[in-house]
Amino acid sequence: AAVGNLGEDKMDVRLGGIYALQRIMQDSRRDHPTIANVLATYIRTHTVKPPAKGQDVPADVHAALTVLATRDSAWDGTGFFLLDLRGVKLPNVDLPDIPNSSMAFHRMDLSEADLNGAFLRNTDLRETRLIRADLRGADLVGADLHEANLEGADLRNTNLRGADLTGTIMTGADLRKADLRGSNVSKHQVESALTDSSTELS
Repeated sequence: AAVGNLGEDKMDVRLGGIYALQRIMQDSRRDHPTIANVLATYIRTHTVKPPAKGQDVPADVHAALTVLATRDSAWDGTGFFLLDLRGVKLPNVDLPDIPNSSMAFHRMDLSEADLNGAFLRNTDLRETRLIRADLRGADLVGADLHEANLEGADLRNTNLRGADLTGTIMTGADLRKADLRGSNVSKHQVESALTDSSTELS
């Protein structure tokens, strides 16, 4: 019933379905990976186009994204697990600030996603694929990008202060006007990316 509600026309019914699936995820370790993938598919199919100018990300998409970001990722299962969110259009998405908890976006595929201006402060983005993603002006202060792939990503005007960039692939990433002060960006990463005098490194 919960999954069926995702296909309903009324927003409140779809939201009810999303939160019902969240409760199942929290109660059932066995069902957790399947539901996570269902919600990822829901987000992907409902964000083919960005919201109209001046409009926010739809409430149901925002709810599904928040459920995924606050899931217990220890229940994702053993072996290879990667939530497919390739190409999602989520400009200016602002996820809630959850006390004593970090948002868990690690092991997601956000390649070519539109995250222009997204608020992702202190977000867990370990092993996340952000290949050619649009992260212009995003807030990634304190984000954990350990072994993430930012190859070809657009990071112009992005705030990466204090970010963990250990093992992060940054080949061809555009870091012009990006702020990396306080991060552990390496010389090799800087040399492999596109930078200029506007890139703040220290």
